[in-house]
Amino acid sequence: MSILGNRVLRREDPKLLTSGGTYVADLEIPGALQLTFVRSTVAHGRIVSVDVEAARAAPGVVGVFQHDDLGLEPMPPGMAFLNPLMTRPLLASSVVRFVGEPVVAIASETAAQGEDAAEFVVIDYEPLPAVVDLEEALKDEVLLYPEAGTNNCFSLQFGHQDTLFDGCEVIVRQRIINQRVAPCPLECRAAAALMEPDGRLLFYSSTQTAHGVRDTLATSLKIDADQVHVIAPDVGGGFGAKASVYAEDIVVGWAAKHLERPVRWIETRTESMLGLGHGRGQIQDVEIGGTRDGRILAYRIDVLQDSGAYPAIGAVLPFMTRTMATGVYDIPKGECSSNSVVTNTVPTVAYRGAGRPEATA
Repeated sequence: MSILGNRVLRREDPKLLTSGGTYVADLEIPGALQLTFVRSTVAHGRIVSVDVEAARAAPGVVGVFQHDDLGLEPMPPGMAFLNPLMTRPLLASSVVRFVGEPVVAIASETAAQGEDAAEFVVIDYEPLPAVVDLEEALKDEVLLYPEAGTNNCFSLQFGHQDTLFDGCEVIVRQRIINQRVAPCPLECRAAAALMEPDGRLLFYSSTQTAHGVRDTLATSLKIDADQVHVIAPDVGGGFGAKASVYAEDIVVGWAAKHLERPVRWIETRTESMLGLGHGRGQIQDVEIGGTRDGRILAYRIDVLQDSGAYPAIGAVLPFMTRTMATGVYDIPKGECSSNSVVTNTVPTVAYRGAGRPEATA
């Protein structure tokens, strides 16, 4: 149904239900190399050393890359008003901040050769205290970004009215945990890149935001946006998690440009559970005041938002929670404030309504 209530004919269904779709993994790209990522096995730690020599000598390996090889700037936080000091390197350089964070990228002739070579990479970590509890993160006793001096990346503070519940006969208080969830699309993340004869970068992506991918690639790789051609084939589920642009996407584009060969990356299901952005992740302290006969007069919600290790759109979910805090109900007075903190977990992104289902719950 459309917003007007009339029937909408879905044009894509017959093909998807009969002959099937064409996804990034289905594309025939002659000579394409496979990219494999070696990921952090610790939630928080300093990288003491990385030994990739055995991986470089492994059969079928064309290149092994670390942070300094890329020569690219870290990704800024996902929204302009987030703490600008909380940037994300495309491959972890000195510190890892969540299990699954990419540290090394391996380009090989086949996916199997890349997986084999990844086993030869030896990374020595100095473990650091990991922060996964939101209230502990808010205390700033263990900092993910010492240079920032805080784990708080975004706040919405409008003050508390001491008189908010004046006239209420009953006040009910409750803490609600809206736990983080892992999106699980049928098609995991996938990307493929190659240089076209005219010098443009052709990039295939399983994405909900082709223009966002184009602009991020152009900015990161320092090329004009009109020199990046992004195509999103059939996408096997996105749910908001594929509305973000990931570090792996940029490394795929860089590798194709650097190696002057087509490069593709098809995420495994294990990688998807480790690296695809999570959703939700709120602690909500709620107070509702009203009369004994059931008339609600005032509502207050304080939100503590889990942003994960690198602030992205998930850090600003409380803005949408505030927008819908009182829902469609006739509540005369309402307040909402929030703090978003970084933790040693997968970054939080948009998922199925992004902040608004949290308000409804």
